[in-house]
Amino acid sequence: MNQLIERSFGYRKAAGWVAGLAAVGLLAAGPWMVDTYYLNLLFMIGIFVITCTGMNILIGYCGIVSIGHAGLMAIGAYMSSFLSTKYGLSFWTVALVGMLVSLIIGSLIAIPTIRAGGVYLSMITIAFGVVIHEVLIRWDSFSGGPLGISGIAKPQVAAYTFDLKSMYIFVLAIAVVALLVARNLRRSSWGRAMIATKENEIAAASLGIRKFAVQYAGFAISSVLAGLSGAIYAHTNSFISPDTYNFQTSVQLVLIVILGGAGRVLGPVIGAAIIVFLPEVLDMEKLRMALYGGIMFAVLYFLPKGIAGTAAGWLAPLPRRFSPNGERSSSRRNGEEQRLFAASVREENKRMLVLEGINKHFGGLHALKDVSLTVASGTIHSLVGPNGAGKTTLLNVISGLYSAEQGSFALHGETLIPKSLSSVAQRGIARTFQHSRLFKELSVLENVMTGMTKREHSSLGASLLRTPKQLRTERLMEERSHALLDLIGYEGDRSMPASQLPYGHQRMVEIARALATAPSLLLLDEPAAGMTAAEIEQLELLLRGLVKQGMTVILIEHHMDFVQRISDTVTVLDFGKIIGTGSPEQMLSDPRVIQAYLGGEEVAASVEH
Repeated sequence: MNQLIERSFGYRKAAGWVAGLAAVGLLAAGPWMVDTYYLNLLFMIGIFVITCTGMNILIGYCGIVSIGHAGLMAIGAYMSSFLSTKYGLSFWTVALVGMLVSLIIGSLIAIPTIRAGGVYLSMITIAFGVVIHEVLIRWDSFSGGPLGISGIAKPQVAAYTFDLKSMYIFVLAIAVVALLVARNLRRSSWGRAMIATKENEIAAASLGIRKFAVQYAGFAISSVLAGLSGAIYAHTNSFISPDTYNFQTSVQLVLIVILGGAGRVLGPVIGAAIIVFLPEVLDMEKLRMALYGGIMFAVLYFLPKGIAGTAAGWLAPLPRRFSPNGERSSSRRNGEEQRLFAASVREENKRMLVLEGINKHFGGLHALKDVSLTVASGTIHSLVGPNGAGKTTLLNVISGLYSAEQGSFALHGETLIPKSLSSVAQRGIARTFQHSRLFKELSVLENVMTGMTKREHSSLGASLLRTPKQLRTERLMEERSHALLDLIGYEGDRSMPASQLPYGHQRMVEIARALATAPSLLLLDEPAAGMTAAEIEQLELLLRGLVKQGMTVILIEHHMDFVQRISDTVTVLDFGKIIGTGSPEQMLSDPRVIQAYLGGEEVAASVEH
């Protein structure tokens, strides 16, 4: 049966490639099927596809909305045009220079843009586009001022000069390559890290993913493609002016991405075709901005995922039903599970984590008061206490989400300085959160694979080219992720988006994702919340198995029966201060704990049970 399913999936994949190649072949025949007017429109669609594929990576993968990308196109166009007309350099040389300068300028813009975030991010890109437009108007010696640059040489190969037909074929080839690059990126650790950072920076950082690195990579790719498309456009038309790259062009580029479907590989193709042809069909050149505004409003209201995203949502259930992702050979599962933690858990140390005099304030609130704690290696150490006692704050301090004002940390006998979530994750500490922070756009399997980003990732170049080594790494990550899902007992559809999971399953998958980082210390913040009795029993078996493998667990939980059964040591906090540490039986019968938290009746019930 499994072979039949995989064969069916392979047939559909092959059919997709055949359809894609047929579409490209039909488009390649365009110069001999349409007149010059429509060929120009097809050429412009190709230019927009190249630019918007880069923007799709930036907007759809990284979550950075750039409303000044026409400025980067202008940099590539003007730099190549200036060098070509002034020094007579060939198109192939000046195009590379234009791409390089676009990358440099884009990098300078990326630094404040990524760090700003929010509404400031878009404002910076708008300001950049406006500044570039004004510079082009006023820098006569470089840009030709308002009149622009004319007489730009067309590309040549030996004695052959490219005409519109050959430039269209060239643009079509570049557009196809750009789309394949975007597809490869989406299926790599870099693409998953970009989407993870876009969806939840804190959860991504807890897996060791650095926001700036992945978002800068997206900005760099986008800048290079914008510079390339600008250079191609300038040399094809032999003329450019500042009006070609104004604010309207930037809005047009954003609209193409959103209309087609941000984050969808074919989104730029769909969006560019509609945006280029629609004004021509409706003859609304003078009302172009009004038309764009109306389309933008309609898309955001009725199709928030764009055309490609909405269509994929309708069609997704069918292929998932037959997807082989959830089917694995049991003979491979057991071997993979046995290898999974052999290399991930460090040598035992009786004192895994030592905290001394930890203090944390939030304004006038003293959230942690001289907290000193020792967590033994290979044990489950539970933190209990009433709401607001400081349990989650303590976990946030240990994991680097918050910084402590006073106190010291030691991990495996070495000083630990929890500067950030990502730096702590690289020291072998993983965590889950009080409320599920799965990456909803990623599938169940991809969520777990994202946990392996720091230790199994490929280089950006290998990811874009999908090299054999990168493919081997991806297959290894898939196998290990399947093994982790087997380990937690997840038997559902692993290609299903995480947003469709029941809450209890989300908590289990989040644990699998944390385990994917190969931690020695696992921090769990109320993992049993929202789980059924059967799921809690499954969680208990999982934690016992992890401890047998040598892992150490710090657990926050309000299910006291569960805490009593699973814990080796219990620490009770109240008002940010530790009021007791000992065995579960000692703590649950301690009068101070009863008074602060449990209440006599609940303790009696726990003891009887």
